[in-house]
Amino acid sequence: MLDILWYNKAYIEHACFVLLFLVALRRGAAPERILTGTIAGIVIVHRIYHLIVGNEGIIWREADMGHLALDCVSFAVVIPVALRANRVYPLWIGAAQIIAMMAHGYRLSLTDINLFAYQMMSMIPSYIQLAALTLGLIWHISRHKRIGDYPSWSNALPPPR
Repeated sequence: MLDILWYNKAYIEHACFVLLFLVALRRGAAPERILTGTIAGIVIVHRIYHLIVGNEGIIWREADMGHLALDCVSFAVVIPVALRANRVYPLWIGAAQIIAMMAHGYRLSLTDINLFAYQMMSMIPSYIQLAALTLGLIWHISRHKRIGDYPSWSNALPPPR
């Protein structure tokens, strides 16, 4: 049984992200919808990417350029949401995304970095994001039941121009 789970962990993780997106559409506010939509979209594009180019990916200087592109898009969406959302959990998602981006930076600059270390730095953050997103959505739903509507965005930063 554990072997089946281990070999299908990516499919299970991807299904969880899509399920979270569907729950967020129904029960989440703007930050939840944006974050789950972005990550679910990345998951779908990731699947298409590997269907087109195969499991090896597009490698340059030992780094997967397709994964780098997907992580850059995710970074561009997640970080602004993390900085503006009136919630704490997006900061965890943003921190995990920074780790994933650093993995690519290390691999591009230091090609002698251990391949296992690169793979772990680029894959483990998605599990952190899954846990943070799950907890964040649960906390949002609970808070919304307890106090009703509340602001989705923080006023701590000046509005963008």
